[in-house]
Amino acid sequence: MNTNQTIQKIDTINDFKLDDTLKQKLAELEWRFQSNNFTELFAQISADTVTGIGMSWTSAFHPYAKYIDVIAKDAADELMNHLLAGTATHDKIILSCWDYELEKIQLLKQFQFKLFRKTYMETYEISTLLEQLEQEQSTQTFIPLLEILNEPTLEQNLFQLLKTNYEQTHLDNPVKDVSWQTWKEILVDDTPDFHLSFVAVEENNVTAYIFLHPITTDHYEIGWVGMKNPTNLLPILKQQLIELQRQGVKTVEFEIDTTNHMAWQFAAILQLEQKKSWNSYYL
Repeated sequence: MNTNQTIQKIDTINDFKLDDTLKQKLAELEWRFQSNNFTELFAQISADTVTGIGMSWTSAFHPYAKYIDVIAKDAADELMNHLLAGTATHDKIILSCWDYELEKIQLLKQFQFKLFRKTYMETYEISTLLEQLEQEQSTQTFIPLLEILNEPTLEQNLFQLLKTNYEQTHLDNPVKDVSWQTWKEILVDDTPDFHLSFVAVEENNVTAYIFLHPITTDHYEIGWVGMKNPTNLLPILKQQLIELQRQGVKTVEFEIDTTNHMAWQFAAILQLEQKKSWNSYYL
């Protein structure tokens, strides 16, 4: 590190002059600074100007990990050392970045972080997806989420399965253990489409589900995807896309993790291997 640079633990960046290059890089984290949604904040200071930031935060839903980020013009290793000094109360340290942030990835390799997940976030035209799903057929009738919520046995069945699926796909960063009723609250609070979120049921047991969430009148998000046993989810998705198209919806967005083998069924039609990824590393 430049001898004229110092690392200071600070409470806010508002009292400091920021390097112009750093301002651009910090734009995505502005909400975290303004809401004080962080645990630690370290500033790399040179000639009264902040040239680098290291910060950490936690998640009540994933309580066993400490999340960090490092943004600096140079000497990011010093900021990383400060962030790693106070990690005794957490099982893992996690940092996520885009796959094209090569300097940050090199820093992570320097500190022996391991890649454990890639996340793909992409938007598609419904008409294009339906062309690719043309051969998918199903004689099964899918039940809207609204009807499931009016059947106590199926309701509990669904949210216990959702809980199990989520826990199994987040073994590298375990989730807090909460009841199936809490999982129901989480989903309902996320405003799903109760009519077009479909659930597959066989012999009075939930076997699969795909939740949909309206973003705008012509754009939806594909939410949680899950199943009890190996199941082809493409027919469910196809039927949902047909219904969305009938309602005038043009596009849908997906968020797919490589750790989720269920949602990964969509990888081929979404051509995810050709897309940029948000990569998560742990130590």
